[in-house]
Amino acid sequence: MTEIDRGRGDPLRILELGPNRALTTMPWGVLSRIVPDPRKAENPHARRHLSAREMRQVDARNDVQRKIKSTKKAENAKAYARYLAEAIKGEREERWATPPFALWLEDGLDIVQARSFFGTDKVAYLPYEAIGVLVDAETQHLAHWLLYDDPVAFGLTAAQVSGRIVGVELYHGIDIVAARQTFHDRNLLGVVPNKNVALAADSMNVATNIATTLLKEVQVINPVSGTLVPLKEMVSAGQRQLKASDPEWMTLSTLRSFVVAAVFGKAGFEKTSGSIADLPAGCDRQAALREIADALTRIFAAFGPAFRARTSTVIASPAVFAALGAVVHRAMSWSDPADSLTIDDVMKLLADVRWERDPKYWEGTAGRLTSSGSFSLAGGVKDNASKITAALSEAQSPRYLAVRHGSVRLVAT
Repeated sequence: MTEIDRGRGDPLRILELGPNRALTTMPWGVLSRIVPDPRKAENPHARRHLSAREMRQVDARNDVQRKIKSTKKAENAKAYARYLAEAIKGEREERWATPPFALWLEDGLDIVQARSFFGTDKVAYLPYEAIGVLVDAETQHLAHWLLYDDPVAFGLTAAQVSGRIVGVELYHGIDIVAARQTFHDRNLLGVVPNKNVALAADSMNVATNIATTLLKEVQVINPVSGTLVPLKEMVSAGQRQLKASDPEWMTLSTLRSFVVAAVFGKAGFEKTSGSIADLPAGCDRQAALREIADALTRIFAAFGPAFRARTSTVIASPAVFAALGAVVHRAMSWSDPADSLTIDDVMKLLADVRWERDPKYWEGTAGRLTSSGSFSLAGGVKDNASKITAALSEAQSPRYLAVRHGSVRLVAT
């Protein structure tokens, strides 16, 4: 065992995972010295002024990593920077997480055993002139650079950014072919969670927060037991789409679309697949939760049989349920007074709607006839919800009569 010798480089306490792999932590400022701003690697003007050492790093980076310019990576980094700023300032409390950086160093590290408060530790000396390439988490690294370039714009100081302690996976003493393979495996073999799983986990998204709270607070009648149960028993939080044999009525994504439309009205249709950070003027979370819960309770009580028969009705389809949310919006306390209804008015308006999945009522509005003659619920919220809202609530629309009396055949537009 030896004493720490800073003349050999930055000492890093590590956990060895193998001969060429280790885990450690370091201030982001140290990482930024090893891995410079990746935008320089793609800037021909900046390349002219790089040293030979920096050029080696740039060439290796471009050989391993994806481009930033003209890709989603640049936009993702901006959103990531805002996320990190909120986390650093404590605005997210403990509801945040970032993955460790995966750093490739071509040269092997000098690793020794050293005495510490914990007994015998493994210490790796990181050469002060070390250069490396990130084989994973480069977008996070770019986000840090955006914060560091203009910390005041994010309500931070440069010291807060450079001093942030980050986790780092070290891949050292392997060649660039192995580094490229690591990049491939880390970026292409992972399974991205589906939309429902991601939405269910995002507690900072106000629409998701309201929707997941409604799962616990709204009571519905279980079609099997006949007893009142929480809505969560009838909503699937883990599936993108329900199978015909599934007992649930809808997915969490469908319920969330209803919530977004109930909050924003028809303008919410374009917001259903994105993050909702703020509520409209006059609306707060408690008011939204209370009023939407009351409306949902009335809808489920009135049209329970249609939800239970979801495979032969349209009411639980994403576009129709979102349209119901837009109609309900008119009964919310924060809606436009010139267009407002009471919840009793809404229920009377919907009372004679025919929910059967029948082209006689819904062709050209919520779906279309296929070449085989069957009726398909074609189109999502953004495609059909406006037409369906007109059918449900605008008496002057020919669709209004169609979904009640089947008296008009419409062609989808």
